[in-house]
Amino acid sequence: MSENTSTEGRLLRTRKVRRAQSDRLPFVPYGGAPIIALGLLMAFALWPFAFGVIQLSTERAAAQALADIDAAWARPRVSGQWVTLEGRPPSRQAAEGALAAVREARASTLLGMARPVTRVRDGFDWAGLGETASASSINWSFRVANGVLTLDGDMPNNTVREQVVAAARTEIDPPRIVSVQDSLSITNDPSPDGFLEIALRGVDTVSRCDRGVSGFNTNRFSLSCELPAADAATVRDIALAPVPMGEVGAVDIISREAVDSCESSLSDLLGDARIEFQSSSAVIGAGSASLLDDVAEAVRACPGSLRIAGYTDSTGLPETNRQLSQARAEAVRNALIARGVPPNRLVATGYGDASPIAPNNTAYGRAQNRRIEIRVIRVSE
Repeated sequence: MSENTSTEGRLLRTRKVRRAQSDRLPFVPYGGAPIIALGLLMAFALWPFAFGVIQLSTERAAAQALADIDAAWARPRVSGQWVTLEGRPPSRQAAEGALAAVREARASTLLGMARPVTRVRDGFDWAGLGETASASSINWSFRVANGVLTLDGDMPNNTVREQVVAAARTEIDPPRIVSVQDSLSITNDPSPDGFLEIALRGVDTVSRCDRGVSGFNTNRFSLSCELPAADAATVRDIALAPVPMGEVGAVDIISREAVDSCESSLSDLLGDARIEFQSSSAVIGAGSASLLDDVAEAVRACPGSLRIAGYTDSTGLPETNRQLSQARAEAVRNALIARGVPPNRLVATGYGDASPIAPNNTAYGRAQNRRIEIRVIRVSE
């Protein structure tokens, strides 16, 4: 009896304790409120300090980026994470370089992490920017391809633009040049002495090409041109003559006859025999060594740069075929380099199952489509 009474007493006391605990209010919502409030107060108090650290870090990163490119003329003004570059640039090219350098700069955060400084504004003083500086920022490119003379780039004003377009239209001579496409923009910069003369030289030289590109970039005139061999000397002399401003850069003249002879030789070599690969791989078969010797000799006699194009049949996934064709083209490129062809003259490109030369529904057709072609890279490509 006494044992039962003792047990009931313990149970009664346990129930009272649990009831008392359940009647208490939870601790977190009320006990944690002061802590949360204190945290918010500290964050509010520290924000000006953190903001100042971020601003100082951004300013230092911008200043270092400008020092790295010797842009002592530029001054960064920082407001928060915005950087405004001030000062008088020596040229538009220098201004663009300063803006790009600061955009690529990196500033440390409070946590030590680096982040790019991307919020950069142009606050430069453009007044008094000289004609030489304006000239370096006015670039153009004139191109002849597929019967169209395309004028692209910048002209300082509409008067110069109209003279250049008029000169281009006088060069229309079907079927070589059928039309002129005017894509020129106006910069409203001062027109440098000699700028019109060199732009007209660009029209004159490129319009004599079957395919060609004349250009003026960072005060340098250049020309790449494919044309009949009989006209090559005349165009070269015009292109290499002293220029009224800037300097003459690269002048590459390729004769049409040399291109035709090169591609004919390569087509004959790769038409009569094929560069063989191990099945589903880019490993060149040992039996193709002699053919590669002949191809390397023909390539060395070719003008300009050449593209090694790899193709497959339509069996398999398109992306897998493209990757295999790329690997095979690169294998041929490496083989030609090993045979003395300069690497900078060879470009490897895989086209997968594109451009079949035979139906893919027969074994013979698929074999024809698994091929390597080598062509001169035309000026307009």
